[in-house]
Order: sequence, then C-alpha cells, then structure tokens
Amino acid sequence: MKFLFKNTFIAFFIFYLWLIKQTKANIEKEVFTSNVVKISENFYAEILEWSEQEGLVTLTPPYTIQRYERIVPFINADEITQNKTGQKEKWYILDGLEEGNTYETRVSYAATSPTTFVLEIMGFEEALNIFKKRQNLEITQSNSQQIITTKKLLRVSAKYEGVSNIPGREFRPIIYNIVLETLTYGVPRVAFKLILMLALILGIGYFICVPMFYSSLQKLIEVALINRGELNREKR
Repeated sequence: MKFLFKNTFIAFFIFYLWLIKQTKANIEKEVFTSNVVKISENFYAEILEWSEQEGLVTLTPPYTIQRYERIVPFINADEITQNKTGQKEKWYILDGLEEGNTYETRVSYAATSPTTFVLEIMGFEEALNIFKKRQNLEITQSNSQQIITTKKLLRVSAKYEGVSNIPGREFRPIIYNIVLETLTYGVPRVAFKLILMLALILGIGYFICVPMFYSSLQKLIEVALINRGELNREKR
C-alpha cells in the first residue's frame, strides 16, 4: 500500500507538470549561438553613433529584461514590405555575448493583444546596409581597419492578427517585455530555479509527506480493526 501511495503521488506530480507544459503563453522567441565576426572599424563606429542617437536599449547576458516596451504593429503583410522608414520597429543592442554560447531572446505580451512578433538577429554590417538602403545612400565596402566583435543587433517588429470591435484598436501600441537570457543545455538559467524548487517539493512529498500520511492511515485502520473486533466480542 505504501508503494501504491508513492506511485500515485508521482503520477499526480507528472500530470501537473504536463498541464504546465500544455499551457501556452503569448511568447515569441529566437534562439541563436554567438560567434565572433570581423567588421570595419568605420561601420562599427557608425552603428554605435546611430544607437546613441536613437537611445537603443542594451541587453546583456546572463539575464536582462526590459519591461513595458511599446510597439505599433503592422496591419498587414503589404505594410511590412512597404516599410521604408522603420518607424514600426524597435532595435536593441545585444552586448557581452561570449563566442560559442547559446542565447535566447524572447518577448511576452498580453493575451488581449492578438499579435505576431518577429525577432531578427543580425550583425552590425547587415544592419548598416538596411539603414543606408532606407536613406538611399550608397552601400560601399570600407577599407578601414578590421575589429573583432560578438555584438549583435536585434530588430523587433509586430503584426496585428486580430479583428476587434473597438475602433482603432489595431493602431494602438502593444506593450511587451523583452528578455535576453543565456541557455545552459538548452534550458534558460532562470528555469533551473524552478526545476530545483519542483525537485525539492517532490523530495519532501515523497520522503516525508507520503510516509506520514501512510503511517496515519495505517494507524486509523488498526484502530478501526481493533474497535471492530471489540464490537464483535461484545455481540457474542
């Protein structure tokens, strides 16, 4: 019976974890492995100057979260392809990356905002070409000294997916949180805290709570059997 109680407890615990896994939140993510690239010193300086002018937020590992960001979503796919000004997008600098490490960037947003987020990670040179193309500037190769960097840029855009009965709802900014986090064996570092907590709960339940419950139940059964025996003797 004791073995049965422990197995039942473990079965309920596994079922609970399965329910958590089935719960889907409004989260979009992009996983990437950092690498070292060579870039022209002039290109590097141009991007840093532009980022300072725009006041870009810098995300660094092992964990950074930027809360309550706002972005105006695109209404349809045509608007995305015709986006030449970059007004409906947000840029972030990913700094402090280590070569060979795996990272995850993700955004989370309210379920009341039916939106699809797109996260694009790119190098400085690729981003600079996008900016120059939008400004109708010539894209040239630089012969300046090359520098080595692991820095990346993250471009975030969104497309409204819902049909609202509230006039103008699709034009309102979407509030979201954005995170950069180091992955260890494919698992976010923050998740390890949850895993340890669940393991602790499982250990306490399996080795303390279940034996105590079983012992108490066994005593109740013994008392019931004794009382039943005494009652039968009195009837005789």
